[in-house]
Formats: sequence, structure tokens, C-alpha cells
Amino acid sequence: MSIILYVAVIAVGAWLLYSKRAPAPPKLDLPYLKFEGDNSASRYRMESETILGRGYAQYTKKGSPFTMRDPNDPERPMVMLPAKYIDEIKWIPENRMSFWKHIDKQSILSQIGGPGITEEVALAARQGLNRALEWTSMLPYPLLIKIFASMSACAIVGPELGGLDSEWQGLSMNYVSAALSAPSIVKNKYPTWLYWLSQYTNGGVRTMWKHRARAREILTPVLQNRINATEELKAKGIKKPKGPRKYEDGVQWLLDAHTAHGKILTPDQLAQDLFVIMTASIHSTSGAGLAIIFDMLEHPDTLSDITQEILEVQSKLPGGIWTRKALGQLKLLDSFMRESARVHALTQYTAAQRIPTETWSFKDGLTIPSGFTMAFPSYHHNFDSAVHPHPDTFDAYRHLRKREESNTHKFHFASVSEDMLNWGAGRHACPGRFFAQETLKLLIIHMLVHYEFKHEAGNEKTPRFISNNLFLIPNPALPILFKERELSL
Repeated sequence: MSIILYVAVIAVGAWLLYSKRAPAPPKLDLPYLKFEGDNSASRYRMESETILGRGYAQYTKKGSPFTMRDPNDPERPMVMLPAKYIDEIKWIPENRMSFWKHIDKQSILSQIGGPGITEEVALAARQGLNRALEWTSMLPYPLLIKIFASMSACAIVGPELGGLDSEWQGLSMNYVSAALSAPSIVKNKYPTWLYWLSQYTNGGVRTMWKHRARAREILTPVLQNRINATEELKAKGIKKPKGPRKYEDGVQWLLDAHTAHGKILTPDQLAQDLFVIMTASIHSTSGAGLAIIFDMLEHPDTLSDITQEILEVQSKLPGGIWTRKALGQLKLLDSFMRESARVHALTQYTAAQRIPTETWSFKDGLTIPSGFTMAFPSYHHNFDSAVHPHPDTFDAYRHLRKREESNTHKFHFASVSEDMLNWGAGRHACPGRFFAQETLKLLIIHMLVHYEFKHEAGNEKTPRFISNNLFLIPNPALPILFKERELSL
């Protein structure tokens, strides 16, 4: 009882302190859209698309911004911007418009990606699917999580910790699971001024801290190895070595970023930074992969052409080993993936998810105070007939035609372009999009060449995609049937 009373006293004291010192957020002179009648947080979790769709039709499509409830900060509305602001916002420096303040994203933007990972995909897929000559039920999402956790580990933490079934892979998967569930529970259960209390009272948050502590332990020697290698180069008077360095992974990139800014990278900060990267890369790539699988099942008419394209390119590869250049030749597969991303984007908003670090004024006079999130309604942009003719039709060849008709270097899956805002824009574009593009292609190649898939009977009415706040996620609990091809193509 004494502990409960002690916590209660601290909580009340914190609330009194917060209520007296925390200034009310400034008012925005913009339209604020909400539900009529029931305007509860639970309704927003299920029906946010309604508000966003109304705002897109009434305001952003016509060139005007509007505001709506921000699920991450109910005290400050989210500002939804029309597409005309993209050119202004995409090159704003990171210190003026922040995304991940604690990660030097520019370094990762220029270096992450590249598939030296074909064997990782094949091995993880074989272990997850095994040999099944008869139709077998499976949940694809856990397998995708395992595959992309393994691949991300190789790129991010290097050979010491990366690899299939390593401790780091298990640790990162468990952290991602907790990180995806705990925040929503905390937001629904605690007022913002009591979020700090969750690390003591919420099991999911405690689990995250436990994994972070273990990560700190196992990352300490890994970080020290990078520091030693860097010091060895300095001792030799080498500022930038010719060719690849001893370590080329996320740990080295983060060390370089902190050093460049005169900061010391500690094992604890490294653990937190890496977990943020892993959460984003594993969850988003697995979600995109599951959406593509569902779309392949819903639109099987294109799969024979895609498979034929794969086999034609593969037949010309020395030793059958896929390279980045070879993956780039899979133009129909790429177009299918981009169409899947258009129709089934994982979020309804994107591109300018930036919180100004100071009051920001656009050229036309629109002013956004610091602390407010700005975004573009990308989902409804993807279904605008003025942007995409016949937007309600899933057209696997849509983006291939665009590449053939206008620019062969635009309109591929990882492209940043005006017709699709999924990846963001300019210096704020998603840093891992090329890594996602190539790992997804490698996975799909393996699946189409070696396996057959179909929906289970009786699941016709089970929702393929689920709306939650401003997210539209493929159903992770929907099983599918698979079997190995009797003779691989």
C-alpha cells in the first residue's frame, strides 16, 4: 500500500507541476475537422480515414491546409498540407525541421542498402516454409519479420551480431514487438503528463527497457571495435581510406555521425538508435511485403508475366547470383510493387511528418508554430483521379507505362516523385527505401520461383487490411496456404 501511495503522491505532484508550468499550445488559424457527436479517441482509431478524406476533398485538393486530431499529441492538432508545399518543405535543413533528431539520417541515406543478401533471404525463407508438397496453412507475417530482422541485422550491426537466429536478431524482434504495442497502450491508458510513469507500471515498456539494457551489454565490444579501427586510421594519418573500411555497417555510420558533430556515442545511445532504425526497417518492410503478397493473391493474372521476367533475367546471371543491376531489370515486378504501395500504403499521411523546431513560415504566409506535426494526405492523393487515372483499378502495368512514356529513371518502387508521396520528399525522404526495394524483390523472387500460394477457403470475408488511427495495415493474423512447387521453375 505504501508503494502505491508513494507513486500516487508523485503522480499528483507531477500533474500540479505540469499544469502550472506547461504552456497551452498556440492556436492555429486553420480549419479544424472533427466528428459530429462522438468525437472520442476510440472513434478516431477506427474512422480517421473519414476525416482525412473529407479534408482532402474540401481543402488540400483545392490547395488549402486543414487540421485534425494528432493521435501522437492530442493537445496539438496535425496540420495537413496540400501538395503545393512539397517543394518548399523537402529541402528544409534538419535543424529547422526535425524527423529523428538523435540519428544523423543523412549518413544512412547515402550508405544503407545493396543486396549482398540473397543467401540470407533464401535461408530464412527455406527455414520458415520448409518443404511442403501439399497445401499447408501458415501466417506469413511472422516469417517476414524473421527474414527482414535477419537481413537488417547484417546491414546494421555487422558480422559480429548479424545473422540468422543470432541473439541480436531475437533481441531486436522482441524489442520491435514491444515497441509496436506498448506506445499505443500507454497513449490510451495514461495522460501525456504521466507517460514517464509507464516505465515503472507498464509491462510492455519495462520489456523495452530490459531489451535495451541487454543490447547495451552486447553492443559495447562491437562499438569498441569500431572506435579502435577509427583510431588506427587516425594514427596512420588517414582521414578517409580508399576503398571499403574494415567495418561498413550501421554501428560505424552512427559512430561517424556522432563524431562529426563532436558528440560521444555511448553503448546506451547506440542501442536506442539502432532499435529505432530496426523498428522502422523491420516493421515497414514486413508490412509492405505482406501487402504485396495479398495483392499477388488478389491479382494472379499478372504473376505468370512477372515470373517469366524473373526467369529471363536470372538466366543471364553468372552463377545465378542476383545483383542490384539485375534487380533493376525486373521492371514489371517493380511496377506491381509500386502499385501495391499506391493502393495499400501503410499510412494515410506521409512526406512532411516534421515537427518544426521553431516557428516556420511558408512563402505564402502560412505560419506553423514549433511543436506541430505537418503531413501530406498521401493515401487520398494516391486515389485522386487527377493524379492517377482510374485510381480504383489495381493496374500492375501502370508505373511501367509511365517509365516507358516519360522517364525510365522515375516511377520505380523506391522513387520519390510527385505522383506518390509514400516515401517522403527531398532530404526528408525515407533513408531505407532502396534497401526495402531490393530485399522485397529478393524475397518475391524466391517465393514465386519455388512456391505456390492461395487464400484459405472460408477466409473470403476476412478483412485483408485493418484501419487503426491513420494507419492501414495488412492483416497479420490472416493465414494463407502454400506448397513447394514439385519442380522449381
